[in-house]
Amino acid sequence: MNLRELDQYLSQMKFKKIGKFFIKNSKYIIEYDQKYSSLEKMIYIHVIDNQILRVGSSKNKFKDRMERWEKDVTKLLQNKKSDTPINEGDEWNNLLKNKVGILYGRQGTEIKTPVGKVNIYLSEESYLIGKHQPIMCKDRSRHK
Repeated sequence: MNLRELDQYLSQMKFKKIGKFFIKNSKYIIEYDQKYSSLEKMIYIHVIDNQILRVGSSKNKFKDRMERWEKDVTKLLQNKKSDTPINEGDEWNNLLKNKVGILYGRQGTEIKTPVGKVNIYLSEESYLIGKHQPIMCKDRSRHK
């Protein structure tokens, strides 16, 4: 799939290009459109070389999730203790060598149920992980 096809595919699911991510001076950096900062129940997708590498979600503010993610991966890149698995820093370093990834995102879908409106962002995230088996989703075997 080329970038235009991937863009169309993600666009059909209402995902938008919202930012980029890269490594600079042993720091994992995520830059994104600030209008997404305070949104909750978001689904986001990391893409490098037209390949979906990670699908994630944030229950709370998107900004808080991205800041925590930046901090954890940066610690690994600097050989410091982190909540993220130790080999993940090396993997991101290899994947992003002289590259910039594209960050896609959107809020989860809200559906009306007999008990009220429910945001199904976790189900959508799980479905996308199961369908694409992104290599940077370490728990992908449970999403089938």
